Amino acid sequence: MKIYTAPMAGITDYSFRKILKKFEPDFLFTEMVNANLLNREDGTTVNELLKCDEKEKTGTQIFGGDRNELVSGIFKLKDFGFRKININMGCPQPKITKNGAGSALLENFELVEEVLLETKDIEADISLKIRVGYREFQNPEIFLKLANKYNLDFICVHGRTQEQMYSGTANWEIVERLSKMPRNIEFFGNGDLFDPFEIKQKISFCNLDGIILSRGIIGNPWLILQTREFLKFGKINTIQTFDETKSIVLEHLENIEENKGKIKAVLEINKFLRPYFKKFWEKNLNKNSEIVTVEDFYDENLKGKIDKIILEKEILEKIKMIKQL
Repeated sequence: MKIYTAPMAGITDYSFRKILKKFEPDFLFTEMVNANLLNREDGTTVNELLKCDEKEKTGTQIFGGDRNELVSGIFKLKDFGFRKININMGCPQPKITKNGAGSALLENFELVEEVLLETKDIEADISLKIRVGYREFQNPEIFLKLANKYNLDFICVHGRTQEQMYSGTANWEIVERLSKMPRNIEFFGNGDLFDPFEIKQKISFCNLDGIILSRGIIGNPWLILQTREFLKFGKINTIQTFDETKSIVLEHLENIEENKGKIKAVLEINKFLRPYFKKFWEKNLNKNSEIVTVEDFYDENLKGKIDKIILEKEILEKIKMIKQL
């Protein structure tokens, strides 16, 4: 079972991918890239979103609602050296869908096929990531057939509609049904993959080649190794400890500082701090899983300490406060 990490805007940047890489996913993706900005060679897009040391193990995802921009963008990504290029047909955010991009592409089968036709001979592996519905569209099967027709690298299905955004629960019955349809390409599942035990339950009835972890790895890169261990051996050997968590957070902060400077480092690490540490202050969280993934450590004052660290704007003091947790 392959384990990929998803492209997530504002999350899977160069700094966090260096952390994720330590936990040995089979493949990683950069943040998703705007086709329009890519074709204009926007500095942030080219120099920051696409920063990558190892394109053999890192792909990228493109979004857009214009055929020519998508085609041109895909060829540009290939010229940048990326060999796995995913077309985003899943993003539910209104600011994306209002321009016909993201999950709005589900209603535009003809445009998607035109893009695949024009890129079918490219020296790169093209894939699709879709949701199961958008407005009146409730026929994801046609994109599995399209992926088969053009012999794509893989298709990934997130078991939510656009309207659900990230609320409710992902419909793994639809993922199961689609995964069992005839195909000549790899099939990945996605959606609500937060815990190794629950992941095994969700995928046990599916015919999958892999899964793509997304929100579950924010502040929890241990999920990659733990899921692989549980799926392969039925037990988990890699336990997240409090001291290791502090070490990873400090390394993550250092990565951001090296990549983007002190000011951005102080701000950007904040979105990760609660996810990294919440398991150690939510006492009952460690008891909900059927398996042990986190050491038995609890500090009822930890949330308050983390909130103070988030407010701290001087990097050396922030580092000191993290070390003193």
